[in-house]
Amino acid sequence: MSAGAHRDGFVSPLATWFAGPAAVTRFRRARLGRAPVVLPPRNPDWRQLAPDFAGAVAMAASGLPFQIADDRRYDRSADPRRLRRALASGGTVFLPQVHQALPRLMRLMVALRVALLGPRLDECSFLFLVEGRGRTGMGLHHDGAVDAFWLQLEGRRTVTTGPPVPGTRQDIDEGRIGRGWKTRDLEPGSLFYMRPYTPHRVLCHGRSLALSLTWKLRNRPLAGSRAAAALTSWDVAAGRAEPIPRASGDRLWTQVPVVAGPVDRKRGDFPLWLPGGVLRLPSSAWPVASRLATMPNLSRNALPRAAQPLLDLGILGPRDLPLRIVPMKPRALDGWRFA
Repeated sequence: MSAGAHRDGFVSPLATWFAGPAAVTRFRRARLGRAPVVLPPRNPDWRQLAPDFAGAVAMAASGLPFQIADDRRYDRSADPRRLRRALASGGTVFLPQVHQALPRLMRLMVALRVALLGPRLDECSFLFLVEGRGRTGMGLHHDGAVDAFWLQLEGRRTVTTGPPVPGTRQDIDEGRIGRGWKTRDLEPGSLFYMRPYTPHRVLCHGRSLALSLTWKLRNRPLAGSRAAAALTSWDVAAGRAEPIPRASGDRLWTQVPVVAGPVDRKRGDFPLWLPGGVLRLPSSAWPVASRLATMPNLSRNALPRAAQPLLDLGILGPRDLPLRIVPMKPRALDGWRFA
């Protein structure tokens, strides 16, 4: 049983960093919206979220949108001929909205959304590639009114953070670094959280591959069916799975995000929200369906016969999500419109 697995066989995508629901609750109450914090990995599952550095370079060169940042200058052309030259010179290459091509990353974003953040605005992802030369690509800056989670995939980065600076320009004079600032090393597998308006500077002294995930707070939180519909958003492009995972004989994976509503005692069923709509299932399936909101995988033995509709509908399946999707229409990806 992997670290963070429940005794009944359910394993959340968050189990790599949180020991269980109680740990998630403690983080939400004590850390979210407060000071930056680094969570070390508890198991190696984070290695399966995205391709390695060479694979990420190949993704960018294949026609996906990417940008180059070098000394606060930005190249948004996504010209593959400039890619390797930018990396060789120590520039920062990043793929915006990369979750549209990485279903397992989208699954992690769903888990963070459901367990910690709630239905937010402007859900964004970035995959950063750097052949570090000990200098910054973006300089000291803040990301605005967003909560951010970073995941270090390969190599190491050093991040320096200071007190929040709401109401200031996003690019900041490095002369402001001083008392109250802290420098942290981000090791492979570490999950780093920053509250809104946190100024930060990143240095890479070698090769680094990392993810940044951000969410903007809603002025008016959603509730009821609107919240359930937002929590089940699944923003993955249509395309070809690469590679197709092998089928398992003893585990099942949640294939799409779902949110189970309350059981209607008179009707003997309950609403189940999933991307693009809502179904009604018999109440006998509710004990399992109500635990699938963070898209866990589970032991096949943990699935009672009464939950068979979840298999019949394809909500649970014997294959993990693919590592990546080769989009049918790469020019339609949101990253091209990202400024």
